[in-house]
Amino acid sequence: MEKKYPAIKIKDGQKYFYRFTVNQRIQHIILAVTVVFLVLTGMPLKFHEASWAPYLYALFGGIKYAPIVHKVNGAILMVLFFYHIFYLIFVIKKFHIEPAEKEKGKLSAVDKLKIVGTQGLVPNLKDAKDIRDLMKYLLFLTTKRPDGDNFTWKEKFDYWAPFWGMVIIGGSGMILWSKELATQVLPGGILNFSLIAHSDEALLAALFLFIWHWYNVHFSMSVFPMGTVFLTGYLSEELMVEEHYQHYVEVMKKAGLEDEILPPHGAHGEESHIGGAAS
Repeated sequence: MEKKYPAIKIKDGQKYFYRFTVNQRIQHIILAVTVVFLVLTGMPLKFHEASWAPYLYALFGGIKYAPIVHKVNGAILMVLFFYHIFYLIFVIKKFHIEPAEKEKGKLSAVDKLKIVGTQGLVPNLKDAKDIRDLMKYLLFLTTKRPDGDNFTWKEKFDYWAPFWGMVIIGGSGMILWSKELATQVLPGGILNFSLIAHSDEALLAALFLFIWHWYNVHFSMSVFPMGTVFLTGYLSEELMVEEHYQHYVEVMKKAGLEDEILPPHGAHGEESHIGGAAS
């Protein structure tokens, strides 16, 4: 079990809120590094006629070594994917199902599914309402932004998208890696399907990560030039108020800091609707 870190850390007079464990941060770093290497060694093949492709491929050893770099990173990513699934099962069982069974007795399969369905990263009705309210805010139909919970709909989208990608890219990659074995079991046409699926889904994943994800966590005005929560595990109070206000209020109350709760983003100078002092 990991060392327990304080929910709120104060540094240089500023509050920072604990978001991710060391285990989760290590998983994220491995994911980020392997994906970057996979993109850098895979895109030159997809766009082999482009002027930049031979030079980029040569940086990784060309046709002799670049495929090895690609396969090694692909294998690491697949191991990480399965590790993460077992990690999820362990965390939900140890910290959610077992405590519920100690309190209520043996749980039925339905009760366990309900616990799984109420995990923080599982999409719910609030996410749909938050998307609706955000559209209203962006269209100037309201002046109030939705109050994000522990994980917002954007973070859930970021989290679940790789699951789909791993099934498509990972499955097709293993088929292409072991063509002889695969075609002993499956029709030969599966190689063409796998090549298309692997290539196009990889491009989609790269565009998603380098545009949507990187903008939200690194390049948006709130965090530019780089978000640091993936390294430190802590998020600043300013960003908590902006992105996770509902959860921010809960954490502050639990810490006995009701009088220090800031008003929601965009409401500074007004009296907070939860009774905290405005700043």
